[in-house]
Amino acid sequence: MIMIYKQETFGNSFVPKPAKEIILEIELNGKIRFDLLLYTIYNHYKISYKIVNAHIEYLNGNNFGNVKLLLKITDDEIDKIENYLGEYKMMSCKIPVLQQKKEAS
Repeated sequence: MIMIYKQETFGNSFVPKPAKEIILEIELNGKIRFDLLLYTIYNHYKISYKIVNAHIEYLNGNNFGNVKLLLKITDDEIDKIENYLGEYKMMSCKIPVLQQKKEAS
């Protein structure tokens, strides 16, 4: 009896890529709706997020303002998100989240 197994072509897929937490600050310029931006980040790029802060104004159906998102993301995913934001000429800034060590009391 011969068993044939499908071979993985993704290299070493069992080793997860290191993810880090960042706060991504995005300036909304009216070229894309806020809900569509969040939908794309979560559903297209498969990145979960938490909204840290948002100041958004709606003028004639356009979204203006800024939003800060907390993301747990790899370097490859950061590049993809920045390219996506660049397509809509949205400015962004990423801030690494420093992990604080808890001391025993």
